Amino acid sequence: MLSGPQPLGQILKEVIERWGLRGRIDAVHIIETWAALAGPQINRVTDSAWVRDRKLYVRLTSAAWRHTLHLQREQWCARLNEALGDRLVDEIVFK
Repeated sequence: MLSGPQPLGQILKEVIERWGLRGRIDAVHIIETWAALAGPQINRVTDSAWVRDRKLYVRLTSAAWRHTLHLQREQWCARLNEALGDRLVDEIVFK
C-alpha cells in the first residue's frame, strides 16, 4: 500500500538498492572520479580501469608512470576517497 507521494530521489534510491545496482553505480563513479583526478597526462597512458572488491585497478601502458603512481598509491587513494566524499576505495593497484 502506497503512503502517498515521495520525492523522486528517494524512489530512485530505493530502486537502486532493491535491484542491487549500488556497486555498479559506485564503480562508474569511482572510475570517472579517478579520470578527473588523474588528468590528461595519466589518462593518455591509461589503457583501462575497473573496480573489484573495493580496489581500483588501473592498467597503464607506460612502465615509468606505473612505477611513479605505484610509489604514490596511498596518496592517490586518499585523494580519490576525498573527492568521492566517502571511503569507497581501499586500495589502488597499478598494472
